[in-house]
Amino acid sequence: MDIFLEQIVTRQRRALYELLFYACWVLLVLCALVGLSGLVNIVYTGADGGLGFRPLAAGMAVVFLGGAFLLWRVSMRLRTEYDYSFTNGVFDVARVMNGRKRTYLTSFDVKDLRAAGEEGSGAFQSCARQSGVQIHRWYLNKEARKYFFFFEKKGARHLVVLELNEEMEKTIFNRRYLSAEVWDGAYKSV
Repeated sequence: MDIFLEQIVTRQRRALYELLFYACWVLLVLCALVGLSGLVNIVYTGADGGLGFRPLAAGMAVVFLGGAFLLWRVSMRLRTEYDYSFTNGVFDVARVMNGRKRTYLTSFDVKDLRAAGEEGSGAFQSCARQSGVQIHRWYLNKEARKYFFFFEKKGARHLVVLELNEEMEKTIFNRRYLSAEVWDGAYKSV
């Protein structure tokens, strides 16, 4: 029997992020309009009928259109979700920005883990202190209960911190998938 479980992580307190999202879009539209007006005014015809170039208008167009682009990128990050899926011992992590753009982040087999547990534990500190470890914090709610997974993939060591719900905890942290050496005897709390 296949075991499949999916969890979507969203922000618990979204009001501030929603306000920032709409503020970014208002500023984005204003920057785009000012940038486009600068673009229109780059080339002009003089009194003698010759063409002229306004470097100030070109600079204004570049600055404001660049600002509009940066605001668009920021607004995409304000509506971020994480999608965790667990299928027969393989854990996948993806980021979904603005409900549309899905980006694959990582995938690992739970049996290949070197360590796993709660963030802040002694095992977490030990793994985080190792040289050359890439730490990935793929969670949204700081007050949520977070777990770490330490593994090696393609010659690089990764320490992934995720926020899991109770159902996902119980599915991953059992003796069927995780050995006691990796989970360090914490089966009692899950």
